[in-house]
Amino acid sequence: MRILKGLALGSLQGLTEFLPVSSSGHLILLESFGMGPDLSLNLFLHVSTLLAVGIALRKDIWGMIKKPFGKVPVWIIIASVPTAIVAVLFKKFLPTLLEGALLAPSFMLTAVLLLLPTAKKQRELSWKNSLFVGFCQGLAVLPGISRSGATITAMRLSGIEEKNQTKLSFLLSFPVIIGGAAVEIPSVNFDNFDLYVFIPALLSAFLVGLVALKVMLKAYSSRSALPFSIYLFALSVFTLVWHG
Repeated sequence: MRILKGLALGSLQGLTEFLPVSSSGHLILLESFGMGPDLSLNLFLHVSTLLAVGIALRKDIWGMIKKPFGKVPVWIIIASVPTAIVAVLFKKFLPTLLEGALLAPSFMLTAVLLLLPTAKKQRELSWKNSLFVGFCQGLAVLPGISRSGATITAMRLSGIEEKNQTKLSFLLSFPVIIGGAAVEIPSVNFDNFDLYVFIPALLSAFLVGLVALKVMLKAYSSRSALPFSIYLFALSVFTLVWHG
């Protein structure tokens, strides 16, 4: 049963981390059933999905390392600034919201965001749309608001080419996951590791996350957002009833 629990938690994290449905929202909802991961496991699940991003986008990441002042890496660095500011402000002044106090409305908000239209005029990457996308990514610190959903929608509204939106969204996740893991490490209790849960969880998070990431990179578009929006609408209603 411990192995099955690990597989289930890891698969859920890997799937929801990259699909536009909010992994943090799903994990908090799972906690309400008494089945969520503890802080240490949650940290390493994010590290596993970080590894999936690193492998799937290794060529792009290596290209940015070789040319750190290119258009894309600079755009990502600029976007990460408002993301960090918004996340710190929520953590300092509205910590209860990070625990899922607005879970149902946040699921609903993501459902609506996914259906917003694409800007008619295409625009190049700029510091203005970088700040906007970074701010929207910061709002995804709220459980229920999908990080990928928020950033892809922000890019769609900004007129960034659709073929680049999904890849840019996941490249944006790299510093976010690293930063989040660094913040969580001091709070982790490493004395209570259950390897029968941890190992299956990490492996399944990595493998499922890698598949979900590749599917999103190849197949996701504004036209394919509707099923996710319908799912989140139903999940919002369920969450509202369950917590009500």
